[in-house]
Amino acid sequence: MSQMRRTRRRENQVRTVHNDAARHFAPADAGRLEPEAPTERTHKTSQRDIAAATSANAAANAWRQPLTRGPYSVKFSRTGRHAVLAGHGGHARVLDLHENRATCDVRPGEIVRDACFLHDERLFAVAQKKYVYVYDDTGAEVHRMQQHLEPEHLEFLPFHFLLASAGHSGFLKYHDVSTGQLVAELNTRLGSARSMAQNPQTAVLALGHGNGVATLWSPAQSKPLARLLCHRGAVDAIACSADGTLL
Repeated sequence: MSQMRRTRRRENQVRTVHNDAARHFAPADAGRLEPEAPTERTHKTSQRDIAAATSANAAANAWRQPLTRGPYSVKFSRTGRHAVLAGHGGHARVLDLHENRATCDVRPGEIVRDACFLHDERLFAVAQKKYVYVYDDTGAEVHRMQQHLEPEHLEFLPFHFLLASAGHSGFLKYHDVSTGQLVAELNTRLGSARSMAQNPQTAVLALGHGNGVATLWSPAQSKPLARLLCHRGAVDAIACSADGTLL
């Protein structure tokens, strides 16, 4: 119980810092690229061009990480300071974005499909070839979750202490990290999910499937909360807006 109280206290501190920073650094106008001529295309602008056109302080924050075991997926901590990279070539890396350095490297020797932080950057979960593994900030293996078979996507629900995984078999599983129990195992009946995202306001998970359908899930319901026909092709990427109103 003392560990849970400390975790909740840290959660409240992170939420307070996040809200204060959001109010302080909220921009008046959204950043954008404006072409100088009608024939100019902004998608041809490189990162080097952007760094050359900004101030010296902003250009100093531009950096480059060589990644040779891709393709990679990236997810950020709730504070925005750290990022975790998952490379299909068998590589997971935690980056400190403020100091522009890698704080942890994990090379399990097998495919790494996805990774996400738990409550903070000190623990992160990695979806490997057969199971989900949890590592600490030194790269040491802390736990192995054998109930999550062939995981492909991971999301952590911080206010519910739940780690969710979508596997190759088409099951969506919720794992309570405070008790170590598997609390829900939902059959999507749509095969392997192509993408997964979390609504930050409601903690509802959105899954994208190969038949162009997106489904919304809650651990309290055995059937999807909603089914949306989004595309004629597969839904390879899905995301929710910060206010939870757009998908």
